[in-house]
Amino acid sequence: MGFFDKLIGGKPEADGAGGEVPEATAEQINMACAALLLEVAEADYVDDPAETEAILHALKTELNLDQAAVRALLDRARKETGGATDLFPYTHLLNQRLEREQKCAILTAMWRVAMADGVLDKYEDQVLRRITELLRLEHSDFIAAKQAARPREN
Repeated sequence: MGFFDKLIGGKPEADGAGGEVPEATAEQINMACAALLLEVAEADYVDDPAETEAILHALKTELNLDQAAVRALLDRARKETGGATDLFPYTHLLNQRLEREQKCAILTAMWRVAMADGVLDKYEDQVLRRITELLRLEHSDFIAAKQAARPREN
């Protein structure tokens, strides 16, 4: 079961202005996750099949989606986020709806995408640092997610 299964029925946080944040749909949350995963993969300006496979795997396992839904989500994310440089809308939504451990899980998935091609590019690292800040996570979360994403040696 993925970590987003319980989100839709949860309580939204207040928006800081005394109002309630509108309920985010599962589709919006899924799109935010897909967009961030895609941003990491595109940070090094190389379209690597290993990174694409890592995104597909993350969307399937973390969001608990079937293969057809994963492919459709990734295709939609590519169309809707093409050339986008503002990560805030995606991280803002996730900050409203996710607990710290859930944000750490998606950060770990992003690290797996960055490491999928066997090369950790400086631009991927920069994007991951920025996303960590925008998700209001600590540097220790950044390091823990990086370590958790490292391929296991036998």
